Amino acid sequence: MLTEIRSARGRNGVWTVEEYQNPADYEKAIATTGYGLFNILMLLAALPVGWTCVLDTTITAFFIQSTECDFELTLFRRGVAVGIVYIGMIIAGPLWDFIFQDCAISSFSGKRNVIIFGLVLDSICNILWAHATSYYSFVMYKFLNGILIAGPLSLLMPYLSEFHAPTYQQTFTNWASLLFVISNIFPPALASVFILRTHWLNFTIFNYFYETWRVYVLICTIPSIMGAIMVCLMPKSPKYLLTQGESKEALRVLKTMYSMNFFESASSFKIKTLVARQKMRNSLKNICRESLQDSISKLKMLFSQAYSRVFLILLALQFTSMLGFNTMRLWVPQLFITLNNFRVLVRSFNPDKTITMCEMLFPRIQADVDYSSCNYTLMPDVESAVYVNSTIIASSAVIFGFLFTVMTTTLMKKIIIIVMSFMISTIGSFGANWAVEIPYILALCSSIIVTSRIAGNIIIAYNAEVTPQNLRPTATKSINFMGNVGAAVGNIVFSTVLGLNCLTAFMGIGCLTLLCYVLSFYLLKKPIEEIKPDVEKYTANGEFS
Repeated sequence: MLTEIRSARGRNGVWTVEEYQNPADYEKAIATTGYGLFNILMLLAALPVGWTCVLDTTITAFFIQSTECDFELTLFRRGVAVGIVYIGMIIAGPLWDFIFQDCAISSFSGKRNVIIFGLVLDSICNILWAHATSYYSFVMYKFLNGILIAGPLSLLMPYLSEFHAPTYQQTFTNWASLLFVISNIFPPALASVFILRTHWLNFTIFNYFYETWRVYVLICTIPSIMGAIMVCLMPKSPKYLLTQGESKEALRVLKTMYSMNFFESASSFKIKTLVARQKMRNSLKNICRESLQDSISKLKMLFSQAYSRVFLILLALQFTSMLGFNTMRLWVPQLFITLNNFRVLVRSFNPDKTITMCEMLFPRIQADVDYSSCNYTLMPDVESAVYVNSTIIASSAVIFGFLFTVMTTTLMKKIIIIVMSFMISTIGSFGANWAVEIPYILALCSSIIVTSRIAGNIIIAYNAEVTPQNLRPTATKSINFMGNVGAAVGNIVFSTVLGLNCLTAFMGIGCLTLLCYVLSFYLLKKPIEEIKPDVEKYTANGEFS
């Protein structure tokens, strides 16, 4: 109760009710603000931030073909150029997830300011990336992109969740995830306009010639700039303000939330005073050390006998699903281009011959490229259908990934979807080479992308159900980390193996998905032992009370 009610009989025999206002803590106050217009506007304002994270990891695949001559791209170099952003995220991600995030919470800057700082640096890095003149500077800027965007990516959802009561956080997270991943559709759609051989967009400024791919990169930098501006307009979290002892400012934010959500005057907000938390006075070093100790303690719990079986299986499944999704998602456009060139330039000479996918790719893979004059066996002419198909695939992955996440309401349904997804991915990987007809080849490659995306979403949802609440954030961060490792390893290894033996590259993905198909059945066993009393007493500081 927010108020204390007392009743007493007066001298004239009439009962009177006296109401005494008690100070409320953050949890009670945020629950009173409800859910409405304010929360929707916060989500819309955060969209550019979420889109920036997706664009930074995606757009390289859609213009890398245009830089082949400029940067003398071999298959291995392509793989590094596409996957280097994930290596940056792998290095910076754990630091943000397990150490710096709590430092930002404490009292020194707050999540909001860290997000703004990260987005500004990311914007600068993207602008420099668009002006790269060598392969090594191109890769270096993209590596820095991965490091810089890891902070905003790690802090965005925790920051937004502090404006939502626990009752609404799951609903908000579902819709936020959908709107963020919709940005996967934009890179191929924009590429269909800007990356094709359209010379009308080329221009020169101060004697510097901007090719279409550089303009494309600059356009894709706009969301990060917009994101920094929008976050500047957002309020500081009331939870953060309370940790700073600024209870009056926190109350003002809560009143604004209440007024916008219920369309009532801010003065009608029932809570008049807040219980301010003691301001954090520990040094940054001590707070980060405590955060690291807490994270290590929780990781030890996850690798204990009670949780290790399911946790390790989920790590393996997420590694493979993100390897399949990101590798094929970022390589299929280039495969589209090569297969299309084969159809135009070679197929007409052998109309009746049965040719496998790897035989179609072989002339381009083995081409002797003269980078100085840019003459190579198959000219990389790009048709709009390449990017239209990529847009359709991205749309399918977003829509089906969201629908299956919403529809799978029980653990059994989640396990069935995971099993079916890896089975279809295995069929697509093993069958793509022998599909013969290009539309069938592309359909099988696309099935790997869509089903891997579905599996990745369901794995996160499954983890949320079977992992105890106090360990759930750490488990989710670890699973996402393994997904980034899978994306980086997949792109670099796939490109290397593709240059050595095309068939082995696709069969390797198929073997991994087949292994995960088998592992998925082990989820049918009792997921996690009943939480024992001593586990329930496990505190946020990694100690037993």
